[in-house]
Amino acid sequence: MSILKKLFSNTSKSSENKRDLLEGDIFYCKINGKYFVYKLLVHETNNNCYHVLTYAPLNKTPSITEIDSLKVFNYHAPIDQNGFENPIFITNKPVKSSDLIGYHEYLKQTQSPEFYISIANNYYKTAYELTNEKKHLEAIDEYSKAIDLFPQFFEAIDNRAFCKMDLGLFKEAIVDFEFSLKQNPNSMLAEFSIGECYLKMNDFEKAKKKFEIAHKISPNNQTVNLFLDKVNHL
Repeated sequence: MSILKKLFSNTSKSSENKRDLLEGDIFYCKINGKYFVYKLLVHETNNNCYHVLTYAPLNKTPSITEIDSLKVFNYHAPIDQNGFENPIFITNKPVKSSDLIGYHEYLKQTQSPEFYISIANNYYKTAYELTNEKKHLEAIDEYSKAIDLFPQFFEAIDNRAFCKMDLGLFKEAIVDFEFSLKQNPNSMLAEFSIGECYLKMNDFEKAKKKFEIAHKISPNNQTVNLFLDKVNHL
């Protein structure tokens, strides 16, 4: 049996080959001899709308093995869910933060901040649950979705950095904490955490400077004082 599965047919009434598209589904439609490949990002059920990412058209039937190498033609298009004629299912891949940049820009251009910030909060909640499950890579991607949609979301930035620390990605975590400080200046948590990253990297001089900044912000914080004393004795 072919791995390609027909989802819809204008002529067939059999329910065996018919189902609704799911978020993450990658499928194609053949139009005038060209194969147009799409990825369903979001199904907006109240408006019967599919938000899709479009890949550059192909001259041959696309296969699962080449999906990751396909060139993106358009990062977002809203299309009526009945607007695809005979879509052919290829595979399903999770919707990543990199897939959503066009959709997020669309939301910021067309919706109120209250609307899209609530979506960013949902990403954050999902990421937090994944963090508790120690699924740090998946959590990082969900935090990235929240940050892309709402860059001022410093709590998401901090938590993404903590996930990177848990993975031993200390340089990448420092970049995040520095980005967090741009959104939330004078943050003791971010300054201290940068110092902790430097300490893990055995860069004691930079760690001490960051712990001193954290101490100035919160002079009575016992953890800060403990780490500052520790680095002073190294």
